[in-house]
Amino acid sequence: MVLAFTLTGGNVNRYFEAVLGLTISTTTVLYMFIFSAFVRLRYKCPDVVRPYRVPGGTAVAWILSALTTLWALLATVALIWPGFGVDWFVLHANPNAALTALSFSHERFQNEISQVVPLIVLVAIGVVFYLVGTRAREQTVAVSLESGEMALEEGIVGAVA
Repeated sequence: MVLAFTLTGGNVNRYFEAVLGLTISTTTVLYMFIFSAFVRLRYKCPDVVRPYRVPGGTAVAWILSALTTLWALLATVALIWPGFGVDWFVLHANPNAALTALSFSHERFQNEISQVVPLIVLVAIGVVFYLVGTRAREQTVAVSLESGEMALEEGIVGAVA
Protein backbone atom coordinates (compact mmCIF):
# COMPACT_ATOMS: atom_id res chain seq x y z
CA MET A 1 0.00 0.00 0.00
CA VAL A 2 2.86 2.36 0.83
CA LEU A 3 4.54 1.59 -2.51
CA ALA A 4 1.33 2.18 -4.46
CA PHE A 5 0.62 5.41 -2.57
CA THR A 6 4.16 6.65 -3.21
CA LEU A 7 4.09 5.75 -6.90
CA THR A 8 0.73 7.43 -7.43
CA GLY A 9 1.83 10.65 -5.74
CA GLY A 10 -1.22 10.55 -3.50
CA ASN A 11 -3.66 10.62 -6.44
CA VAL A 12 -6.71 8.77 -5.16
CA ASN A 13 -7.84 7.52 -8.60
CA ARG A 14 -4.43 6.14 -9.50
CA TYR A 15 -4.01 4.63 -6.02
CA PHE A 16 -7.40 2.90 -6.26
CA GLU A 17 -6.52 1.57 -9.73
CA ALA A 18 -3.16 0.23 -8.50
CA VAL A 19 -4.63 -1.48 -5.43
CA LEU A 20 -7.61 -2.88 -7.34
CA GLY A 21 -5.32 -4.24 -10.07
CA LEU A 22 -3.12 -5.91 -7.46
CA THR A 23 -6.14 -7.41 -5.68
CA ILE A 24 -7.52 -8.88 -8.88
CA SER A 25 -4.14 -10.13 -10.10
CA THR A 26 -3.45 -11.97 -6.83
CA THR A 27 -6.83 -13.66 -7.22
CA THR A 28 -6.09 -14.70 -10.81
CA VAL A 29 -2.66 -16.03 -9.79
CA LEU A 30 -4.37 -18.23 -7.19
CA TYR A 31 -6.86 -19.44 -9.80
CA MET A 32 -3.96 -20.57 -12.00
CA PHE A 33 -2.87 -22.89 -9.19
CA ILE A 34 -6.42 -24.06 -8.49
CA PHE A 35 -7.21 -24.86 -12.13
CA SER A 36 -3.91 -26.68 -12.70
CA ALA A 37 -4.41 -28.69 -9.48
CA PHE A 38 -7.51 -30.23 -11.03
CA VAL A 39 -5.44 -32.46 -13.36
CA ARG A 40 -2.66 -33.00 -10.82
CA LEU A 41 -5.11 -34.46 -8.31
CA ARG A 42 -6.46 -36.83 -10.96
CA TYR A 43 -2.98 -38.39 -11.15
CA LYS A 44 -1.84 -37.96 -7.55
CA CYS A 45 -5.02 -39.21 -5.80
CA PRO A 46 -7.07 -41.11 -8.40
CA ASP A 47 -8.73 -43.39 -5.85
CA VAL A 48 -10.31 -40.59 -3.79
CA VAL A 49 -14.07 -40.60 -4.10
CA ARG A 50 -15.30 -37.16 -5.11
CA PRO A 51 -18.91 -35.96 -5.08
CA TYR A 52 -18.67 -34.94 -8.74
CA ARG A 53 -16.43 -35.97 -11.63
CA VAL A 54 -16.13 -34.06 -14.87
CA PRO A 55 -17.37 -36.37 -17.62
CA GLY A 56 -15.06 -37.17 -20.52
CA GLY A 57 -12.14 -38.65 -18.68
CA THR A 58 -8.58 -37.44 -18.52
CA ALA A 59 -8.57 -35.80 -21.95
CA VAL A 60 -11.45 -33.48 -21.06
CA ALA A 61 -9.84 -32.78 -17.68
CA TRP A 62 -6.62 -31.70 -19.43
CA ILE A 63 -8.51 -29.48 -21.88
CA LEU A 64 -10.58 -27.79 -19.17
CA SER A 65 -7.59 -27.31 -16.92
CA ALA A 66 -5.44 -25.89 -19.72
CA LEU A 67 -8.14 -23.48 -20.95
CA THR A 68 -9.00 -22.11 -17.53
CA THR A 69 -5.36 -21.83 -16.49
CA LEU A 70 -4.50 -19.97 -19.69
CA TRP A 71 -7.42 -17.55 -19.21
CA ALA A 72 -6.28 -16.84 -15.65
CA LEU A 73 -2.72 -16.32 -16.93
CA LEU A 74 -3.98 -13.92 -19.61
CA ALA A 75 -5.98 -11.98 -17.02
CA THR A 76 -2.92 -11.72 -14.77
CA VAL A 77 -0.67 -10.53 -17.58
CA ALA A 78 -3.27 -8.00 -18.76
CA LEU A 79 -3.57 -6.62 -15.23
CA ILE A 80 0.18 -6.24 -14.83
CA TRP A 81 0.68 -4.81 -18.34
CA PRO A 82 -2.52 -2.95 -19.32
CA GLY A 83 -3.13 -3.01 -23.04
CA PHE A 84 -1.54 -6.43 -23.52
CA GLY A 85 -3.14 -8.02 -26.57
CA VAL A 86 -5.17 -4.94 -27.51
CA ASP A 87 -5.61 -4.68 -31.26
CA TRP A 88 -3.50 -7.76 -32.00
CA PHE A 89 -5.71 -8.67 -34.91
CA VAL A 90 -5.97 -5.20 -36.45
CA LEU A 91 -3.27 -4.31 -38.95
CA HIS A 92 -1.18 -1.24 -38.15
CA ALA A 93 -3.03 -0.55 -34.91
CA ASN A 94 -1.44 1.30 -32.03
CA PRO A 95 -1.60 -0.97 -28.95
CA ASN A 96 -1.12 2.04 -26.65
CA ALA A 97 -4.20 3.83 -28.02
CA ALA A 98 -6.46 1.81 -25.72
CA LEU A 99 -4.42 2.95 -22.71
CA THR A 100 -5.21 6.65 -22.99
CA ALA A 101 -8.23 6.35 -20.68
CA LEU A 102 -6.19 4.67 -17.94
CA SER A 103 -4.76 6.84 -15.20
CA PHE A 104 -1.35 5.14 -15.59
CA SER A 105 -1.35 5.48 -19.38
CA HIS A 106 1.79 7.62 -19.54
CA GLU A 107 3.51 6.02 -16.55
CA ARG A 108 3.72 2.37 -17.51
CA PHE A 109 6.81 1.76 -15.37
CA GLN A 110 5.08 2.96 -12.18
CA ASN A 111 2.07 0.76 -12.94
CA GLU A 112 4.27 -2.28 -13.52
CA ILE A 113 6.24 -1.67 -10.32
CA SER A 114 3.03 -1.22 -8.31
CA GLN A 115 1.88 -4.64 -9.55
CA VAL A 116 5.06 -6.72 -9.94
CA VAL A 117 6.86 -5.91 -6.68
CA PRO A 118 3.95 -6.84 -4.37
CA LEU A 119 3.25 -10.00 -6.44
CA ILE A 120 6.89 -11.06 -6.11
CA VAL A 121 6.79 -10.43 -2.34
CA LEU A 122 3.54 -12.40 -1.96
CA VAL A 123 4.86 -15.32 -4.02
CA ALA A 124 8.10 -15.31 -2.00
CA ILE A 125 6.10 -15.45 1.25
CA GLY A 126 4.08 -18.36 -0.16
CA VAL A 127 7.25 -20.23 -1.15
CA VAL A 128 8.71 -19.72 2.34
CA PHE A 129 5.58 -21.12 3.99
CA TYR A 130 5.52 -24.01 1.52
CA LEU A 131 9.11 -24.89 2.42
CA VAL A 132 8.42 -24.54 6.15
CA GLY A 133 5.45 -26.91 5.82
CA THR A 134 7.40 -29.64 3.99
CA ARG A 135 7.76 -31.81 7.07
CA ALA A 136 4.05 -31.50 7.91
CA ARG A 137 3.05 -32.50 4.36
CA GLU A 138 5.22 -35.61 4.55
CA GLN A 139 3.22 -36.88 7.52
CA THR A 140 0.10 -38.50 6.15
CA VAL A 141 -2.98 -39.38 8.10
CA ALA A 142 -5.50 -41.94 6.86
CA VAL A 143 -9.04 -40.68 7.28
CA SER A 144 -11.98 -42.88 6.46
CA LEU A 145 -14.94 -41.16 4.89
CA GLU A 146 -17.20 -43.84 6.28
CA SER A 147 -16.30 -42.98 9.86
CA GLY A 148 -17.00 -39.32 9.10
CA GLU A 149 -20.45 -40.22 7.80
CA MET A 150 -21.13 -42.27 10.91
CA ALA A 151 -20.00 -39.38 13.10
CA LEU A 152 -22.50 -37.16 11.34
CA GLU A 153 -25.27 -39.69 11.84
CA GLU A 154 -24.46 -39.88 15.54
CA GLY A 155 -24.47 -36.08 15.80
CA ILE A 156 -20.75 -35.69 16.50
CA VAL A 157 -19.99 -32.81 14.15
CA GLY A 158 -16.48 -32.10 15.52
CA ALA A 159 -15.19 -35.52 14.39
CA VAL A 160 -15.81 -34.63 10.75
CA ALA A 161 -14.44 -31.11 10.82
